[in-house]
Amino acid sequence: MVAGLELKNPVMAGSGEATMTAAGIRAALDAGAGAVVAKSVNESEAARRQLRGATYVLLDEHWNELPWGPAPRGASLFCRSGLVDEPFEPWVEILAGLDREAASRDSYVVASIIVADQAEAVRMARTFEQAGLRWLELNVAPPHGEEATPGAILSVEEPERVAALVRPVRDAIGIPLTVKLSAGGDPVGSAAAAFDAGASAVCLAGRSLGFLPDLRTRRPVLGTFGAVGGAWALPLTLRWIAKARARLGPNANACLIGTNGARDGFDVARFLLAGASAVQMTSAVITDGPEVLTRAVAELTDYLREQGRSARSIIGEAADAVQSYEQATEEIAGRT
Repeated sequence: MVAGLELKNPVMAGSGEATMTAAGIRAALDAGAGAVVAKSVNESEAARRQLRGATYVLLDEHWNELPWGPAPRGASLFCRSGLVDEPFEPWVEILAGLDREAASRDSYVVASIIVADQAEAVRMARTFEQAGLRWLELNVAPPHGEEATPGAILSVEEPERVAALVRPVRDAIGIPLTVKLSAGGDPVGSAAAAFDAGASAVCLAGRSLGFLPDLRTRRPVLGTFGAVGGAWALPLTLRWIAKARARLGPNANACLIGTNGARDGFDVARFLLAGASAVQMTSAVITDGPEVLTRAVAELTDYLREQGRSARSIIGEAADAVQSYEQATEEIAGRT
């Protein structure tokens, strides 16, 4: 179960440029994703304007620019982005129609809101539910919030502020609610606060902001700061998933969704072993296309068959075997 829902598989397409159009969302559904999270929306014109000036660059392991296309495993996606550049009401209609299509495929389309004004976020959440959407994501810590036009995007990392954003939305709707957090601040405390405020699931962890000078021009790549992600982020994210599981316990009421670092189905398996019940793939879908979702489902299926296990049965298995440094040292000493 993921956020109280039964998914046909734990591979999700995360919210991003690959899911900002009906065609992109439909392609992810065609690829076999268990759920597809639409590109986030809010009421801010500045946030929509930011998308119009979005810039993306693919970088190799030496931080040199790569041609755009399927990314080597060591590549990083560095970008400056914004929110859906579509009036809200038409976007609601588009997503409601797509979620009806998804239901016929035993899948879900998940609406996503990033807060600018809290009252507007509550109104939008109600509107999505009234239109028939079956699942909502509330992203309370988007990476671009700190650098965006003031008032365009709200990003919070303190547990009490997370709870303050989540509770009014939870009170306004009855559908499952995922709360997406960053790795900044206190992500484990924020996860606990989100669940206390009524979250059905918590997604850990959104990309971080970075800065990269271009050695040739001696100027910033992208001209400014940007969100960065890649396979290198996997162990960092998995630590937070494992830490959150240790804090919250292995129960269905504290469902974790992983994101940031998964490039294939084996990475999805690693997320499950760390404690996630499902995994959002975002950068990989942007660079490699929706077929990466099909491959991930197949790779995960093959892995589970080899292990003689189900996806549900391996959730948290590695996380639950974590030792303290002291325990690991004593174990090694006991072998000598």
